[in-house]
Amino acid sequence: MCYNSNMKNYSSRKGFTLAEVLITIGIIGVVAALTIPTLIKNYQEKVMVSKVKQAHSQLMNAIQLYVAKNNCQNMLCLFDTKKTSDEVAAELATVIRKAQVCTSADASKKYCKFYEFKSNTPYIVDGVYASGDGMTTAGRIYLPNGMIFGIKQQSACPRTVVSIIRDENGYEIDRIEKVTVTCAIVYVDINNTQGPNQFGADVHRYDVKLTGKIEPYQKDLLNNALLYNKIEYTPYNIGDPAE
Repeated sequence: MCYNSNMKNYSSRKGFTLAEVLITIGIIGVVAALTIPTLIKNYQEKVMVSKVKQAHSQLMNAIQLYVAKNNCQNMLCLFDTKKTSDEVAAELATVIRKAQVCTSADASKKYCKFYEFKSNTPYIVDGVYASGDGMTTAGRIYLPNGMIFGIKQQSACPRTVVSIIRDENGYEIDRIEKVTVTCAIVYVDINNTQGPNQFGADVHRYDVKLTGKIEPYQKDLLNNALLYNKIEYTPYNIGDPAE
């Protein structure tokens, strides 16, 4: 009987050595460390894009439904300068199923408290990162899906406003007056008070114009999500010194 010693050596080897297993696990760990953060970021971006699209659709549909139900010529019958932010929010909420409203009298309620918004890129005031805007208590509409519409109704339109001019370090260098035809502002926050609470990410602003039309304040930021499925913003913390 012919017996091959190579076959004996092959058959006696039943698995990988400990060193081989450790090397394989190490390689898998390195690959995972490199790819998982990217996968998580991509997933989070897809979720945010989906919610921005949903919020945009809900806002536009709600306004159109209100206009149709009230036989209005345009949306200025809702965003009327004779109304307060609370009144506009209450009226718009009537066409949003199960919506709840925070009014100026609800400031002490936990879910109605003011919180800040960050600019898409760092906004600097006197050398530190600051907030130029926020979600007020008055005129706040909570949707059943956790989104928020914030109404800021103006009492005059057109009106004169003062714009502050700042240098690169955020220090005031001038003020100019200009006339605006924005009659109301609608803030949309897709994830309630969760972060990043930043324009171009989970927060978008719409301006209601004297023409009776509503326009995104920063159209390119909204189009990133609506048209290109992208969310782009610069993370930073309010209160930190500007770099």
